[in-house]
Amino acid sequence: MTDERIPTEVLDEVWVGSRAQRDRLRAKLGGRCAYCGCVLDKMHADHLEPVIRVQTDPWGRRLPVSEQRQIRPERNVFSNMMPSCGPCNIHKGGYSLEEWREMLGRASEIIGRKQSIFKTAVRLGLIKVNDGPVTFYFEILRDAREVK
Repeated sequence: MTDERIPTEVLDEVWVGSRAQRDRLRAKLGGRCAYCGCVLDKMHADHLEPVIRVQTDPWGRRLPVSEQRQIRPERNVFSNMMPSCGPCNIHKGGYSLEEWREMLGRASEIIGRKQSIFKTAVRLGLIKVNDGPVTFYFEILRDAREVK
C-alpha cells in the first residue's frame, strides 16, 4: 500500500528507523496497526514483505555486527514498512502477507484440533468462528478509498 501524499523519494529511502521515518510511518494509517487496526501505543515497524536478518551463525552464536546481513535488503525501504502493534508484528514474523493470511484463516481449525475448551465454547455459542476471508485494516482503508 502506498500513500499518495508521501513523496516518491521518501517511499524509496532505505529504512533506518530514524525518528522522522518512525513519525511518518505512524502517521501513515493515523496511528493504527496496519493489520488489526488497534490504536498504537508502542509502534513496531514491520516489513510488509519480509527482510530476513541473519544475526547468528549456523550454531546459533550471535554474529558480530560487521558480519550480520539481510536477505532481500532491497525490501528494506520505507514503502515496504507498515505500522504494527507488537502482537501482530511478532506473530507475522518472517511470513509474507499471504502466508500469514493463510495461517490466520486456518486459526480456528488449528486451535480446535488442540484445544477441547475451544470446541466446547464454539458448541455452546460462546465463540463464533468467522470462516470469511482475512482482511487487514490497511486493506479495508484502501478499499474504502477506492470506492470514493
